[in-house]
Amino acid sequence: MASRTFFQAFANAAPRRFSNAPFVCTRSITMSKSLLNTESVPSTTTTDTLVPPADLLKMSMRRSGTTTTTTTPYNVNIAKLLAAGLHLGHSTSLWEPATLPFIFGTREGISIINLEHTLVYLRRACNVAREISLRGGSILFVGTRPGFQDLTIEAARQCEGYHVSSKWIPGTLTNAHQVLGRHASPDPENPGRIPKTYKPDLIVLLNPLENKIAISEAQLNKIPVIAITDTDYDPRLVTYPIPANDDSIRGVELVASVIASAAKDGAFRRKQLMDQKEKQSRFSRSHPQRY
Repeated sequence: MASRTFFQAFANAAPRRFSNAPFVCTRSITMSKSLLNTESVPSTTTTDTLVPPADLLKMSMRRSGTTTTTTTPYNVNIAKLLAAGLHLGHSTSLWEPATLPFIFGTREGISIINLEHTLVYLRRACNVAREISLRGGSILFVGTRPGFQDLTIEAARQCEGYHVSSKWIPGTLTNAHQVLGRHASPDPENPGRIPKTYKPDLIVLLNPLENKIAISEAQLNKIPVIAITDTDYDPRLVTYPIPANDDSIRGVELVASVIASAAKDGAFRRKQLMDQKEKQSRFSRSHPQRY
């Protein structure tokens, strides 16, 4: 009854009388100094003060999109590999016994890949790609599975390499004059001479199960191969295996971009060394030593 009469008096009170009369409450309320400062609190609260403007929202969305960091060999970790789904292998019925050291266990009939081994082998492959690019070698990315074409081309463009995204033609390496000779540019000094073809120094194979011919030709020409090996493929058939899920497009894109970033880093270091040697040669020519 007392609370009801209090609220009735509160509703019937005049505004002028209520503003002059002190507010009485049975409980003591402690307020901070910031709340007691009437200058910082707006007098009227509207929807404009509560909702930020649209331009500010668009700007924050652009900033959040631009601040996303790309995965490189220096910041790749197990969490990123796990988010890309690289730990999911094939069914245990398709298990290859040679992949036993890379398997963490099985769950619901599916082999689980140990991402600690994946990270180690991925970093080793990055070191190989960086060293070959540093020495001026060429890298060939091969990804012929549907859905791998765009990421294969993008990885090759990132490190200024080459790519095969449609189909591996048998004899591309063992019979290069017949397969690639018609696409090579003729010699300007002697147009009648057979065009010269070149072979890659490293092959990055994204789906080795469908490109066994490419692996055989690389072995005959002694070309090292980096390949993503799932639990249904023998990792001993390639030079530098990376135990991971080869069915995840996101995971394959992550592996290809990390290797391409390492190759790009090697090419950048090579350019720096060449510029430094050129500066030293210019300095030695302009300042000859006197004995």
